[in-house]
Amino acid sequence: MWCLVNLPNGTTSGVQCDPKRISQECLEKVCADLGIICETDYFGLIPVRDGDSVADVDEGTAKQWINLRNPLHLYTNDRTHPIVFSLRVKFWVPAHLILQGSVRSLFFMQARQELFDGHLRPSSWANAAYLAALLLQADGYKYDPAKVPSTSEMLPNGAASVTSSLERRPAAQGLRRPSKRKCSELECKRGSVSSQTSGGSSVPHGGPQLDEGAPAAGGYTAAGSQLGGDGANGNAPKNIYHRYGALRPAFGDADEEEEQEEGTVEPVPQPANFYQLIAQEHEKLSRIRMTATSAQYWLLEEICSLAGYGEEIFEGVTIAEPVVVCKIGVSPHGLTIVKDDEKYSVPFTAVKAAKSIKRSFRLTYMNESHEETYVELKLPNHRTAASLYRAITEKHVFYSCETVRPIVTTQFIRDLKGTIVSMFNEDTELGKRYVFDIQRTCREVYDAARRTLHARGIEIAPSAVEHAETPAAALGRLEETLRSRQDASGQLEKLLDERIREAITCPICADGEIDTTFLPCGHMTACRACAVQCDRCPLCRANIESTSKIFLPPLLQSRKGTIASRRPSETAAAGVVGGAGGGGTELAGAVASKAPAAAPLVQ
Repeated sequence: MWCLVNLPNGTTSGVQCDPKRISQECLEKVCADLGIICETDYFGLIPVRDGDSVADVDEGTAKQWINLRNPLHLYTNDRTHPIVFSLRVKFWVPAHLILQGSVRSLFFMQARQELFDGHLRPSSWANAAYLAALLLQADGYKYDPAKVPSTSEMLPNGAASVTSSLERRPAAQGLRRPSKRKCSELECKRGSVSSQTSGGSSVPHGGPQLDEGAPAAGGYTAAGSQLGGDGANGNAPKNIYHRYGALRPAFGDADEEEEQEEGTVEPVPQPANFYQLIAQEHEKLSRIRMTATSAQYWLLEEICSLAGYGEEIFEGVTIAEPVVVCKIGVSPHGLTIVKDDEKYSVPFTAVKAAKSIKRSFRLTYMNESHEETYVELKLPNHRTAASLYRAITEKHVFYSCETVRPIVTTQFIRDLKGTIVSMFNEDTELGKRYVFDIQRTCREVYDAARRTLHARGIEIAPSAVEHAETPAAALGRLEETLRSRQDASGQLEKLLDERIREAITCPICADGEIDTTFLPCGHMTACRACAVQCDRCPLCRANIESTSKIFLPPLLQSRKGTIASRRPSETAAAGVVGGAGGGGTELAGAVASKAPAAAPLVQ
């Protein structure tokens, strides 16, 4: 049976699998096609049902991950048609824990898409500019001052403005109006889907090529799709900084967003020089010659602290008060509970128990006062309740535990046929469905990957050395190097000027400049004032028949002018000395007044 797996870069990979085998084999075959040797534990598969769009699959709310330990035929009713899955990152880890470049590329592709879709939100406008610059560098765009838009330059009137599309509010649905952040996410996704379907284009889900001749990392082009419209109708903004400036920061939490909707809190407006800030950050990255691989690495490191990083959101109503909406967000850092306009952060270590029964879910945890607290929810369906129970358990084990205990790996349920057979044979495997598919924790995945790569002779150290220095540290080191080189160059320039000044200074009076040659010997060793008083050449002692004025080469004359401009105080001091001797302030006069005393030395 064929399995079609949609990748984060918009392409599709097809593999043949035995429907009776576990789904883990399908994931391993896809990863093998992508060159992934190990670290497959970070990824999961999401079933794509009829009518689901890419935006629905990438929705930041609850994801219906398939259980990789269960048979593949459970996720299809018709074995004559291929099963469609989406390969996505299930467990997010920092970039320094990822040992393979192919794995890091998949992480980057999904992080890039989630930044443009609004699932990941920068913390400020400055952070948004820095992330946009990293995206530009990772996609292979070099800094070009000619492409930096001016402060007064705006998006074309025909283009779907990013700001206007993000601030557009959808119609009210249900009993509760969605928050502004939710509206912005929906609008971004509508634009992403419309760009794929408009014009019948076969462009992958990364958007069209941004700029002619500009490469994109791994064939994954920039996010023109998020701006609504593409190159087919000519409505998309032409400037790359406008396109990558689609990132919008998250201003506060959910209750602040609701206050912004009511008009009590004014959102922070976009700075007028936002695109110039992106260009400045892009210039800094270009100055340190950051490669596309390094840009991907530091983007993944930067998003670890962003709102929505690796978070799955489950929404339901409380059982005690059915009109009260409660949301539980499950992220690598713990749980976030939003209830009655109040927000609580619960680390995994504070969770005591979680239980799921049909549509109901009960969570017991220790609050900040070290008191046992619980929350009971009724989810939309039993699959969502089971997904919440699974998400909390698996992420708790993956991020917080040393190893996966048997109580997690052995949990299973049975279907109707298996339940009947188990009444007569408790050890039967018929109808057994595992609840969790997690096999290793984060530490175990990292250690196993190092051992696997070492056994295959793949070097790991160069990658760690390449990213050992942060971009800020690299920029500081570059500026310090340039500053030290400039100082050394200035000292060398000063020394060279001193040597030139000494070389063209008359050795007889030690004041004038050498500008006369003696004939017939041809030596140049005196100024005009001293030369007329010499009968013999000071160097070869030959008789002087005549003298001739010489002129310095143009380059040396410019150097002489530079020296004169650098020594204004010395020139002024020479004038004072000449005035004190009664010979005036001109250099020729000063040389003439000193010539009689110097003449006996050369005659």
